[in-house]
Amino acid sequence: MNKCHFLGKLAGDPDVCFENGVPVVRFVLEIEEHRRGKDGEKIRSFTYLDFEAWDTAAQAIEKHTSDGCMMAVEAIARNDTESQDQDYVIFRVTSFKILH
Repeated sequence: MNKCHFLGKLAGDPDVCFENGVPVVRFVLEIEEHRRGKDGEKIRSFTYLDFEAWDTAAQAIEKHTSDGCMMAVEAIARNDTESQDQDYVIFRVTSFKILH
């Protein structure tokens, strides 16, 4: 099964373009993680992941979000065939919720 769930905030404004006449938005989601180190000290770290959404989802994300907006995203992981790096993974949005 290829289904991933993320909660994070947009790191920058979504970037919209058209591919074969279909709108696609690409954005980076900042995922914050809290854990404790071996000494019990709280550690806060961030991971930045690349996402893309197509068609009406792309239009909605462009219209209703901006830098710093919190989102819950369900996506599938895919290797980006256009990337030179065979290990580069992009997450294709299957559903999302904008959190205010």
